[in-house]
Amino acid sequence: MKTSNFFKKLFAIAFVAVLALTSTVFTACTPDDTDPEENDEVKIVKVWVHKSEAEDEGMVYSAIAESFNDQKFKTQDGRTIKMRLEFKNSAETLATSIEAEVLTGGLPDIVAVDAPNVAAYANDGILQSIDEYVTADEKADYVDSVINQGTINGKLYALSAMDAPTGLYYNKDLLKQVGYTDADFGTVENPWSWKDLMEAMQTLKDAGLAYKTKLNLGFGGNEGLMYLYSSLVYSAGGDFNGADEKVNGHLNSAASIKGIKSIEPMFKADDDGELWYYNGSNTDALANGEVAFEIYGPWNIASIKKSYASFVNSYDIMPVPVYEDENGVKGATVAGCGSWCFGVTPRAKDLYSAAVAVKYLTNAFSSELLYQSIGTFPTHKSSLNNLNEFNSGALKSLSTILQNAATPRPKMSNYPKLSDGYQAILSYMETMYGTAEYDLEGYIQTQVDAIDR
Repeated sequence: MKTSNFFKKLFAIAFVAVLALTSTVFTACTPDDTDPEENDEVKIVKVWVHKSEAEDEGMVYSAIAESFNDQKFKTQDGRTIKMRLEFKNSAETLATSIEAEVLTGGLPDIVAVDAPNVAAYANDGILQSIDEYVTADEKADYVDSVINQGTINGKLYALSAMDAPTGLYYNKDLLKQVGYTDADFGTVENPWSWKDLMEAMQTLKDAGLAYKTKLNLGFGGNEGLMYLYSSLVYSAGGDFNGADEKVNGHLNSAASIKGIKSIEPMFKADDDGELWYYNGSNTDALANGEVAFEIYGPWNIASIKKSYASFVNSYDIMPVPVYEDENGVKGATVAGCGSWCFGVTPRAKDLYSAAVAVKYLTNAFSSELLYQSIGTFPTHKSSLNNLNEFNSGALKSLSTILQNAATPRPKMSNYPKLSDGYQAILSYMETMYGTAEYDLEGYIQTQVDAIDR
């Protein structure tokens, strides 16, 4: 559906209602605590959320739950389904609560789960498949990356209302000053490689213009580097793990190592002793004109629109640079992606009702509410195709990347160790490149051994 005055009014009403609740003393649960307990007429579906009720995202979930309850969905035996939220206030608290309740049987019907953890939760029996209750038409409207990240061993375990595709932000005004035209900028079909990016930076530098790339190497803790730069491996035809979940022979394969090496030139000094990548602290370095490029998720778009209106038409987003071999052959166009989703636990004795709730938490309506509130990308093709703001500019560019190049992070039960190891590899490159001790292949092997141990 298109963004309309009705939609915006509905969003505003929902937020006003929820904000009013925060001015009074509240418990960890939504106002549905005043509703009757489950009985012959009511089926309660309990949901654990990773946010607090006072945060913008938490407020949206409250509005979604209220809307769901107003719809009076029915169970297969005719009872009214009511959604009841419990806010765990943080991802860490949610994870601890889940771990504590797995053995005692105290899990709710539905839990929020971060995209990279779906495989582990499914393999550990914390989630059960909802395939039976999600139709082919319903799946078809989600962007492929959401269905991909939620599907483990051919079965669907989770759905998401938000995604966060990565891209290469670029100052097109600067590039046009040195001869680039719109036809020269990278696309999903004809992306820039890391070599192309280095060439553009050199051209800008020679012209005395801002030229560096902000890599956001400190973003998101250990997980940030996997999110932003898993594309290094995938673009070169490599992978992170095999069916046996071992990374040996995969992360340390020739293809994976070549892909990882694509980013090495960023860590060397130029002829003036300056690093090619930006290592300053200015969050708004791109909009302020300090850098010409930035690799990041969608959050800059809303920030630029709000605080740097004069810059809105001066930049755009192309795919993250791809691998290019010694013969000039470019690899696949790949974008990082993934965000929080919802899945059903074995505690849900009424799988149908729980699946109805998961689908509502992640449907186009809910996805658009989250987009309007916190700037995450909608996860429905209908939303991306119909919302007016996605018809032009950076939003259109990143939407195209999401729908055609988004690739979920590796699926494996031992994912946290892999993520930590990959972060260590990229950090090693940043700090050790150019030193006599630098041995990337040896360091990668060390991390591979530690992950598989």
